[in-house]
Amino acid sequence: MMNIGIAKPFVTRKRLQLWVAGFIASGLLGLQVLGAQPKLPDPRMEFLDNGEVRVGMDLALGGAVTFISSKDHPANIINSADLGRQIQMSHYSGPWPFEAGEKKPHPQWAGLGWNPIQTGDCRMNPSKVLEHRNEARELYVKCIPMQWPLDNVPGDCVFETWTRLEGPIIHMRFRCTNQRLDKTVYRPCAQELPAVYTISKLSHLMSYTGEHPFTGAALTLVSNDWHAPWPWTRFTATERWAALVDDANWGLGVFKDDGGEFHGGIHGDARSDDPKHGSTAYVAPIHRENFDYNIVYEHRTSLMVGQLEEIRRRFNALASKVPPAWRFTTDRQHWTLSHATDQGFSLRGEWRIRFGAEKPRLEGPTQCWQAEQSPSVELEIAYAGPATKARLFWKRLGEDGYDAKRSVAFDLVATEKLRTYRLALAGAPEYRGLITGLAFEPLAEPRPGGQIGIKSISLIATP
Repeated sequence: MMNIGIAKPFVTRKRLQLWVAGFIASGLLGLQVLGAQPKLPDPRMEFLDNGEVRVGMDLALGGAVTFISSKDHPANIINSADLGRQIQMSHYSGPWPFEAGEKKPHPQWAGLGWNPIQTGDCRMNPSKVLEHRNEARELYVKCIPMQWPLDNVPGDCVFETWTRLEGPIIHMRFRCTNQRLDKTVYRPCAQELPAVYTISKLSHLMSYTGEHPFTGAALTLVSNDWHAPWPWTRFTATERWAALVDDANWGLGVFKDDGGEFHGGIHGDARSDDPKHGSTAYVAPIHRENFDYNIVYEHRTSLMVGQLEEIRRRFNALASKVPPAWRFTTDRQHWTLSHATDQGFSLRGEWRIRFGAEKPRLEGPTQCWQAEQSPSVELEIAYAGPATKARLFWKRLGEDGYDAKRSVAFDLVATEKLRTYRLALAGAPEYRGLITGLAFEPLAEPRPGGQIGIKSISLIATP
């Protein structure tokens, strides 16, 4: 996430607005800018070790992961040069700037808004662990995070992590329980799930980003320019994993089965194996989310230490091969909405959406499937308004937005009860190759105050 040594004049108000609108603003400020820092408490480590991999969490720093090694590489590969690195939870929402009473954010970080993180804040105040238990097979940690941009302001939420080992694979489950008094509905923000920082010796960010996942096709070296206004590269990992490796292709992989968008890169010119060095490498799976004031947000991510070829083999074996299906029974399934409002968390059986003054749009997460393997889609919808033309959009690999030429329209009819609409996508000439996401516009024209209920959107696989 955070402090990586770029001079203060680097950030402008316009750039901060751009980052918050579309990206995670990561790694932009050195500790020297902040002046004297409080002394950190002595580490209080808890470890899981199964003989193949060793994982350590520092209970003095919110229980964030500060140590990973393997049987063949006993040295620590996690960077902890400041409290914005490690492997840790990091969430984002409004307002921008976020203030707590008379406390205002550091000017360099005001554009991040509400940003609780697991380890501590930019002034080196650590997060507080409330509870932990190490049952040898699983390590659980519960903490109150800190608001990164402010000085000693606890987050108005609770973070929990569950970690277990399976051979060289580290399975992690995360939960953020919001307890915000501010009930404002803010725009969707990108979330780091989680932020992963390693030693800069693991300087090669590798992934598969092509159109033929799970076929053994050549991997991609993802490059970045850490001098640029936003230092990380945003990319689609079509096999849902990325890895930071050294010159011998050994390192740390990150896998998120329900994802696809990743951010990452190397920061600094040095290539060091020192966990306290200012240079670092970074990667994070990303979802954009409407982050409600009372949300209970859970997700799972796996990590693995090893050779790149073995990381790919193991993660590809874990990856689900069925096309995605989103069922909105309790949450939005990583979908976001614009020009509309909903009932908020939780959904209670279906996603109820009220239209605003402009045409509403729902956008799904980055997830990949081959068009020929999913020739149709089903939508379960309840709509009581006047008949209208709805439109389902898709985008292909390499396309950032949605276009009418990559869409199908269908008649949305009035019905109080759920109705299943099955759309043939295979007949559309632009429905081909690797698809990376869907969007849905339920109306052909604005209809302020109208409503719709959506229970599911499901790709149908070829028999």
